Amino acid sequence: MSPEWDTAAAWGLLILRLGIGLIFVTHGYPKMAGIGSDPKVNREGLQNSVRRLGLPYPREMAIVIGAMQFFGGLMLWLGFGTRLAAFMLAVIMLVAATRNFVEKQFLGSADWPFSLLTSLLALLFLGGGALSLDWLLF
Repeated sequence: MSPEWDTAAAWGLLILRLGIGLIFVTHGYPKMAGIGSDPKVNREGLQNSVRRLGLPYPREMAIVIGAMQFFGGLMLWLGFGTRLAAFMLAVIMLVAATRNFVEKQFLGSADWPFSLLTSLLALLFLGGGALSLDWLLF
């Protein structure tokens, strides 16, 4: 590949990592810390979703999922463990997209987690790129 392509790919992956990371940091922190009033983002809303799925320990799972989102988002920002973070967050988004699709419909509910899922799958396959800690360390 040409140097121009390598540079463009590095910057494109950085922009993707920063954008997706920001979403997960800002959505994960309220769930992890137990703050916020928006049921789409706070711990109580996630607990209700976990409860509807019939999974045990909804409060604890909401905290763990929030922590995975928060720290996974930080990992994406840094480009450290990009593929691990992308895999971990992709599993969460797969469950969210499937649940929303089954309970509601695609547009307006499942499309948002599905778009995050596809972005995370791209990061899973491509890695963090040349502007990441992964590139520098490994």
